[in-house]
Formats: sequence, structure tokens, C-alpha cells
Amino acid sequence: MIELVPLQMKDCEQVAEIASASLPEHWSLKGIQDVLRYDDNIYSVARCTENGKIVGFSGIMVIPDEAELLNIAVHPEWRGRGIGQMLLSDMLKKAEEKGAMRLLLEVRKGNDTARALYRKNFFSEIGERRNYYSNPTEDAIIMERRFEQKEDII
Repeated sequence: MIELVPLQMKDCEQVAEIASASLPEHWSLKGIQDVLRYDDNIYSVARCTENGKIVGFSGIMVIPDEAELLNIAVHPEWRGRGIGQMLLSDMLKKAEEKGAMRLLLEVRKGNDTARALYRKNFFSEIGERRNYYSNPTEDAIIMERRFEQKEDII
């Protein structure tokens, strides 16, 4: 079984390993540890309850009215089990709870699996950044998910 829990310092090495195995451009161990220093960063890890192993992670940065998906990755051996969807749903919920009116992200143009996941979760493609990624060089698609605005009850 998989549980989602907040990222803690003790998890950072496992998260760095997943990032290295999953993302051509990934943050260093220090970069991952640094996200814990800022209150506007919210990170979760997917933990296997049987053995305590971290199998995925995701994180957002929330600023007034807006959030950005900074990272999401699932260990290659654990893909195809719905963990990416769990992590994304968790970040969507947390962004909305923090008052964000939208969640933005960039994704590699050729990452069809990720783009399909985002579209399934009501993200729209709103732009493109030419040559945004390196290793290899590739364009980024900018995607946005707007949250339904709740009117104040008087």
C-alpha cells in the first residue's frame, strides 16, 4: 500500500535517487534539502507502507493566488500503478487549499505520458517555451489548471 506523507529531511536522499533515475534534468540532493527551508514549498512523498521505501515525490511552490508544480516523479520500478495520479491529486488539493486560483507547470513536449496525465486532470496547454530543456534540448509545454472560484458566503 502507498501513503502520501510530507517530505522530511530523512527522505531527501531517496528523493534525489528517484529524481536522478526519472528526470533528465533534476535537482541535486542539496537542492531537494533546500525546499524544506521555505514555507511556500509543499512537498509530499509516496511511501510504501510495507517497507518504508520512498517510491515517488511531488512538490509545489505557492505564492498568492498561484501555484507552480516544481517536481513530480515516480521511481521507474513503480510506474503504472497510479502513484503519479495520487501525487498530482495531492498537489492539486494542497494548491487549492492554500488559495491558489491556478496551478502552472512546464513539461517536455515529448513527454506524452505526463501530458496525458495532466490533460486527464483538466490542465490546458497555454504556451510553449522554445529550447527550455537541455540534455536533450527540447521545448517545454506550459500547462495550466484553473480552480473553480468559490464565492464568499455572506
